[in-house]
Parts: sequence; structure tokens; C-alpha cells
Amino acid sequence: MNDVEICQYPLMGKDGKKKGKIAILRGGLKSENPIAHMNNAVSKYVERELHNQFVEIHMDNPWVRVIVSGINELEYEEFKNQHLND
Repeated sequence: MNDVEICQYPLMGKDGKKKGKIAILRGGLKSENPIAHMNNAVSKYVERELHNQFVEIHMDNPWVRVIVSGINELEYEEFKNQHLND
């Protein structure tokens, strides 16, 4: 997995405690089967920990995976027209 890169950040609650983590894995760019390549990378990364994995819906970009742990522990608020660039 020496061609896989990772970017990871803790997800903190309002109380300052870590609730989970978000990680973006990118790799398999030169692999003949990037889907299997990244499936293997994700499996090694998460081990046996509970997580949610997000993949581009049409698999047009099989080289990137987004992994979130603790998604049920996060503090949610009502959606009131917030935007990504707020």
C-alpha cells in the first residue's frame, strides 16, 4: 500500500472531546484494479473498528475513499440553509 496517501482529522464535540475521525484515503492511481486496491487499503486502515465509508456513487473516482468513525456520536443540528462555504 505504499502508493496510498491519507489525510485524517479528529471530529471534536462541543465539549472538546474527540467523537470520531474523518480520513480520506487516496491511492491505486496506477493499479489495474483500483477498486480492489482501495478496498484492501481501507480494510487495513479500519481493521475491525466500526466505521462508515463513502465512495463516489458511480465509481468514476475509485481512487478516493472517505472514512468516518463515530458518526452516531456527533452533535447534529437542524439544517437551516447552511452551506459548505459558510
